[in-house]
Amino acid sequence: PKVEIISGEIAEFEVDLNFKGEVGGEARIFDLVATAPKDWLVTITPIYPKDKKIASVLLKPGFTVGEKINIMAAPTFRLPEPGEYTVTIEATSGEVHGTYDLTVVITARHELALVPTTQRYNTSATAGKDNYFSIEVQNKGSAAIDDIKLSSSKPEDWAISFTPQKIDTLAADDFQTIDVNIKPPPKTIAGDYVITLTASGNQTSAERLQIRVTVETPTIWGWVGVIIVLAVIAGLVFTFRRFSRR
Repeated sequence: PKVEIISGEIAEFEVDLNFKGEVGGEARIFDLVATAPKDWLVTITPIYPKDKKIASVLLKPGFTVGEKINIMAAPTFRLPEPGEYTVTIEATSGEVHGTYDLTVVITARHELALVPTTQRYNTSATAGKDNYFSIEVQNKGSAAIDDIKLSSSKPEDWAISFTPQKIDTLAADDFQTIDVNIKPPPKTIAGDYVITLTASGNQTSAERLQIRVTVETPTIWGWVGVIIVLAVIAGLVFTFRRFSRR
């Protein structure tokens, strides 16, 4: 009579209906009604096939095997509060009446997610500079998640910091925006690198978020390179002219 499910699942019961009437008496049709909490959906079906809904059954009186029915119950909203909920099954045929209470125990579902605010899994960064990238820590479960800490896996000598560094508690169906500062070392070679971000709370952890970072050299080094090239060209021109005169 009691089924435990995680929030978002469907509780399923198998119920025996027996008509304790006079042996040899006439069979009777019993109307079936399910009463559930507000905004719940309850379906009554045969044991097989379960895709066929029924509203009544024919029962023979006496000590017979009776009839088995299947009850499926679940809240229609996504985030029901954890706890116990009662679903009552009622069978009625005239003055003959019977009820039975079924209990659905809903336990909390904890689900944490990390996603980029822009939905882009790549960014660019300048070597030796602060580079900011925003992510969302999302609670997709049905209960709060506490003490969420953020961490990273990065190339050697890189600096990655988070603002804020932790989240004390994140309510169900809520999110928190985090600013990530990505700072490659000044002498980082231009190219693509991968960093991995993680979030872990007391109840659960999020899947790792991988971000591709394209490192660009600072503009000043670009100008230095141009100046060096121009100096080399000027030197070659000067040398060419000097030897040409001789």
